Amino acid sequence: MKKSILVLTSMVAMVLFGCKETPYINEPGDNKYNYDSIPVVALPDPDADPVGFEIPAGCLNVYEAVDSCRRLPNGGTTQEKHYVKGWVRSFDSKHESGVKDYGNGSFYIAATKDGSSDAKMFEAYQVYGKDGKKLVSLDQVQIGDFVVIYGQLTLYNGTAETVGKGAAYIYASTNAKFDPKEDPTKITPDPEGADVPVGTLNVYEARHICDSIGSGKTTTEEYYVKGWVCRLDSKHESGVQQYGNGTFYIAATNDGTTDGFSFEAYQVYGKDKQKLTNPNQVQVGDFVVLRGKLTNYSGTAETVGKGASYIYYSTNPLW
Repeated sequence: MKKSILVLTSMVAMVLFGCKETPYINEPGDNKYNYDSIPVVALPDPDADPVGFEIPAGCLNVYEAVDSCRRLPNGGTTQEKHYVKGWVRSFDSKHESGVKDYGNGSFYIAATKDGSSDAKMFEAYQVYGKDGKKLVSLDQVQIGDFVVIYGQLTLYNGTAETVGKGAAYIYASTNAKFDPKEDPTKITPDPEGADVPVGTLNVYEARHICDSIGSGKTTTEEYYVKGWVCRLDSKHESGVQQYGNGTFYIAATNDGTTDGFSFEAYQVYGKDKQKLTNPNQVQVGDFVVLRGKLTNYSGTAETVGKGASYIYYSTNPLW
C-alpha cells in the first residue's frame, strides 16, 4: 500500500512540475560584479540626478536594483518591469560586438559617477536603445552617461542585471547621440559609370520599406538597393569560405556619417547569383548594388539570406 502511495505521489509531482519551463537564464556576461563578492563596506549615497532630467515614478537606484535581485533565486526574474537609474561606468566585453551584430549593448551602471560606488554595480545586459529599438552606434552609450534602464531584472550567478536579448532597453540617457535622427539628404553620389538600374532604392528607402512591413515580414517583390560598404559582419569571412555568401552593411554615404542607419546585405551571393570565392570581393568603401527581397528581422532591415539575394554590381576590382 505504501508503495502505491509513493508511486501516486511521484505521478502527481510529475504532473505538477514535470512540464514546467525552466527559468529564463541569460547567456553569460562578464559576471565581474557578483553580488556575493561585494565587500561589506560603507557605500556613499547615490549622486543627485542631473538637473532637468525626468525620472519615472518608482525608479530604482543601483543599490535598490541590486538588493531586489539579491532576493531572487539564481536565474530568477522579477515579475514586474522596473526602471533603474545610474551612471555608466564600464562595458561588458561583449558590448561592442553586441551593438554591431545585434543592436544591443551590455554595460555596468553605478549609483555615483566618480567610481566611489563601483563595488556595487548593476549590469544593463543586452539592452536595446530608445523605445526598445536597436542601438545603431557605439557612440550611443559612453562612460559617464546617466541612464534610465527599463525591463525585468534577474540574478545570474550572483550578478544583478536586466533580462537579456533586447528584453530591456534604455529608457532615457544624457548622451547627446542616444536618440540619433535620420537625415535622408545625406547621400554620396553614385560613382561615375556605375551600373545603377532605374528605380534602385537608396539605403533610407530600403530601411523604410522594411519598417513598413513589420518585424518578421518579407516583401513579395525584389528590389535593387545601392550603398557604400561601411562594415563587414563578424560572420562575413566564414560565410564566404564555407558557403560562398557574404554578410556586410551598406550606408548612404562613404564618409561614416550615416553608418548608424545602415542596411544589411545578409548572406548574399556575388555576380550573376554565383557564390563568392574570396572574402576580399567585398571590402569597406566599395559601392554596391544589391538585388533581392527585403526583410525585417527583429527590427533589422536586410536582404533575405542563404544566397537568395546577390550583389548585382560592385566597384570592387575583385568582384
